[in-house]
Amino acid sequence: MFNKKSFYFSILSALFVLHSALFAQYSVSTFAGSDSGFVNGSLAEAKFNGSFGICIDKDGNLYIADSGNNCIRKISLEGIVSTFAGSGEVGNSDGDRLSATFNSPTGICTDDNGNFFVADFMNHIIRKIDGEGTVTTLAGSGQPGFADGFADQAQFNFPRGIAIDGFGNLYVGDSWNHRIRKITPDGNVITYAGGGKDIGPDSKGSCVDGPSDEARFFTPCGVECDLFGNVYVADALNHRIRKIDSFGNVTTVAGSGESGWNNGGFSDGNYLSAMLNTPTELCISFNEEIYFSDTFGNRVRKVSPDGIVTTIAGDGTPGFANGDGILSKFNYPRGIVLDNTENKIYVIDSKNFKVRVITNNPQD
Repeated sequence: MFNKKSFYFSILSALFVLHSALFAQYSVSTFAGSDSGFVNGSLAEAKFNGSFGICIDKDGNLYIADSGNNCIRKISLEGIVSTFAGSGEVGNSDGDRLSATFNSPTGICTDDNGNFFVADFMNHIIRKIDGEGTVTTLAGSGQPGFADGFADQAQFNFPRGIAIDGFGNLYVGDSWNHRIRKITPDGNVITYAGGGKDIGPDSKGSCVDGPSDEARFFTPCGVECDLFGNVYVADALNHRIRKIDSFGNVTTVAGSGESGWNNGGFSDGNYLSAMLNTPTELCISFNEEIYFSDTFGNRVRKVSPDGIVTTIAGDGTPGFANGDGILSKFNYPRGIVLDNTENKIYVIDSKNFKVRVITNNPQD
């Protein structure tokens, strides 16, 4: 005789086991931040405002491009949040790191020598904070546009993400030029990949794989370098993750569907069929796993080396909730960075004004 109660209990048990196997290895908690504002202090007391990028130095300290507060914040190993650079006022002045001014910084990266590099979004320039605490303008004229060249001869158009390789080359997601730019150690800015004549916030990019000069992007944001000379791009309005190999060939690593605003979607699975929704930042593990913030999808997702896309955190609805895997909630996740030594992923939960941490607890 069919026992309806036993049947439904069996289904629920199976779903619980499936959830445990697939998602419970990731747990999401709040690392820092309370609500919107500009407050330093303990992790619980600190306040951020529309933060975007995040990086980690060789000692494990975190640095945040706190865009809405026009400054760079630091979270020390002791759990103290402080202002690392920027007075908090809108401006474009170099000098001592605490008196220098920024205008909505969005991307940040660091080298092993204690230098930091910042994509100063609304100033259309790239800044450097050296180990002595001095802020200088590394590249960009300060006027939006497109031009290659040395230092202030170059022009950017709302630069968003920034990354550095092992040779000291910087890569910039030049969002509204729809290009990836490269800054060599001697300060020369060149176009690394992408092109097209239509630029600016009202322009439309496109999605074309191929050689670097033929490839096309649509508002590329976050960039990241691996150990093999490849550069990965969160190609936001193409709703894709792209790869530029060491030979300059551009391919799609994950994502499908139409490009443009409001055309993102959601589906996990094979990289050719998976759908993304405006990914803006990404990071790469030592074993070539790509983690990215699927910003408009309110999820954190992963691309495995064999090309399978999975969701590791976030249920897709905007909100705030800690918990296991897809039971958690985010609201516009942006910057993302791995702490390989601690097996943790730090995520800027932008509209929740917090830094969240995803802990990977491998299952037996």
